[in-house]
Amino acid sequence: MGDMEVSNRQDTKAELLRSAERLIAEKGLGSVSVKMITTDAGARNPSAVHYHFGSIEALIEEVFAKRYREIEAERAIRLERITEADPQARLVALVEAAIGPFLEACLEDNGRVYARFCFQFVSDPRFDYAKLISNAGAQTFVRLSHEIIACLPDIPVERLAPRMRHSFVISMVQAVSFAHAVEAGTAPQVEVAVREAASCLAAYLSAPA
Repeated sequence: MGDMEVSNRQDTKAELLRSAERLIAEKGLGSVSVKMITTDAGARNPSAVHYHFGSIEALIEEVFAKRYREIEAERAIRLERITEADPQARLVALVEAAIGPFLEACLEDNGRVYARFCFQFVSDPRFDYAKLISNAGAQTFVRLSHEIIACLPDIPVERLAPRMRHSFVISMVQAVSFAHAVEAGTAPQVEVAVREAASCLAAYLSAPA
């Protein structure tokens, strides 16, 4: 296989990823077809999605994982900076480390598209986003989760587990809301938005059982 052919295949795959992310963010998962993605990506082969990914579900999962890995890298940096010892203050700091990269990404066009994509993604029953987070190599997310649980010893595990899952979905709502505010020119400073979002999530996680 020639270098040009390999390059063309890589370009087509990248365009399919970009088109799927943008179209789903704009129109919703239920309104986007394989044909729409291939046409938008300029793919000459109508079976390009299946050729490169096997299925539209696999394509969508790769869109999620590709940017999520970047968010994980930023989370790892933030986690190492946490010094708070008081459980409540540490809880807020940990949640800030978890959600901060999502909100900061919303300052850029691509980040806002990704936030809206994720909002569609996590609300679709076809996808187990917790499993996909794990598959994306989310060691930092797992460590953050364990440390958050350690800050909440009085909450029974059977209550805390669903709260942790719900918090991820809530964080996507927060990110999309911040993305809208950025576009409208009404967003607060990102540091303020992160602290407010984290404080709300921490309050939800730590509410008496």
